[in-house]
Amino acid sequence: MARPVRYNMIGLLFCSSVVNYIDRVNISVAAPVIMAATNWDKDRFGLVFSAFLVGYALFQIPGGLVADRWSARKVLAVAFCGFSLFTALTPLGQLGFVLFLGMRFLVGAFESLTFPALTSLNSRWIPRTEFGRAQTISISGITVGQMIAYPLTTWIVVQFSWPSVFYFNALLGFVWAAIWLWYATDTPQEHPRISQAERDYIESNLPPKPSEPLPIRTLFRSWPLFTVCLSYMGYAYIGWMFLFWFPTYLVEGREMSLATMGLMGVLLHGAGFLGILAGGAVSDWLLRTGWSAQFARARLAGFGVGVSLPFLLGAAVVPSTTLCVLFLIVFYFFFASAVAGYTTVSIEFNPHFAGAIFGMINCLGSFAGIFGPMTAGFMLAGGGTWTLPFFVATGVGCVCTAILLVVPIRPIAFAGSAVPEGEGQQAEAQG
Repeated sequence: MARPVRYNMIGLLFCSSVVNYIDRVNISVAAPVIMAATNWDKDRFGLVFSAFLVGYALFQIPGGLVADRWSARKVLAVAFCGFSLFTALTPLGQLGFVLFLGMRFLVGAFESLTFPALTSLNSRWIPRTEFGRAQTISISGITVGQMIAYPLTTWIVVQFSWPSVFYFNALLGFVWAAIWLWYATDTPQEHPRISQAERDYIESNLPPKPSEPLPIRTLFRSWPLFTVCLSYMGYAYIGWMFLFWFPTYLVEGREMSLATMGLMGVLLHGAGFLGILAGGAVSDWLLRTGWSAQFARARLAGFGVGVSLPFLLGAAVVPSTTLCVLFLIVFYFFFASAVAGYTTVSIEFNPHFAGAIFGMINCLGSFAGIFGPMTAGFMLAGGGTWTLPFFVATGVGCVCTAILLVVPIRPIAFAGSAVPEGEGQQAEAQG
């Protein structure tokens, strides 16, 4: 019996997020070597990390809108070709600091299109009760990409040079884009390999299309959506600071060798991979068993972040390097589980604008995330202590958790919504 085509689509999207994160993590793993080669200090390199995030934030909403209204398949192909090109050109940045900032900005700009387009595509292919698992499997490649990037990047740097890392990653992006254009379609109806039974199953479990297009201004006036965005801004601040500075912390703050740091990165992001999958599975299970979308998507994410914070704080203060790494592994498992809520709530607001809604959430989160690596760089400049960024991140995480657990977050009910007005109230007592 042939495997359902939607599973193959999810597999390709999983590979896309693997390649995507290999590409964006390479610079953080190679950062100690690049800083030594260019004589740039930490506060300057914090600006390099943030230049990526400026580009990454700017085009999230436009990317989602274009994917929703034009073609998510083509948007993904354009994104991969664009960020692969500028990844290959990144080593030219060593000729000047401003040029390096420009290259990282352009890599971020093209990568900003990927996850809104991925969400838009899944909203057309995946029934609602499968969406949590499909979305988290698609996005779980972000941790697998980091697991691969740590040893792969360190090996390429040691065996060849740091510019070689960017050439190799660019090649991966172009190869994925070619395979994607050959196999993928925007909808099940367009796919030549899908069976009639699978097509009927998908179509019968997707919400009806709205009779009139939803004005985009409706999204910007939604208080529940703004609340989710506000929480995600705190989440992204922690996540991007952790993503970019973790390798340097292990090398300098815990005096690990480059090779050992690479191994620890594999263990850490392996825990994140399991956390993302667990979050998606639990979220779908809660939804199927009658819990509200508010609880299954938003409250669950709040629990994940809240449980993770004591381990983040503990990692900063324990003297043992081994215990520090164990705490960080547990932290990242629970922290990553919250991804399920943030990446699936978009279809609960409106499945037909899932790309634009996720783009809005990710856009505001990315702008907040700019300050994560930047402020950490300033805190560390001039021999600053490594514990300070950990304490600041924990404080931000407390605010992020409180928003999701305390502030009422209900699905938006308007024409074409997949969630009726009353569902947010249905299981509130259960939550």
